[in-house]
Amino acid sequence: MNKAVTIASFTSNFDMKYILFKEMLEEAGIEYVLVNEITSTIDGTFAGSPSNMGIEIRVLEENAEEALEIYNSII
Repeated sequence: MNKAVTIASFTSNFDMKYILFKEMLEEAGIEYVLVNEITSTIDGTFAGSPSNMGIEIRVLEENAEEALEIYNSII
């Protein structure tokens, strides 16, 4: 069973690097999962939800190296 690993974390879904990274992953055929996208966008409105929650982009462990290379090319 493959494990999902966090490659990058962003503070906003309007961050251009966030948008570009997702597009580049899709172009490379790398599936990803977004964690905290909704709660991060709401920015702590939900009780007990910290406002500093970052949006995490996770990929399968087998794709982590390639995804990290893509991420490093945009930072």
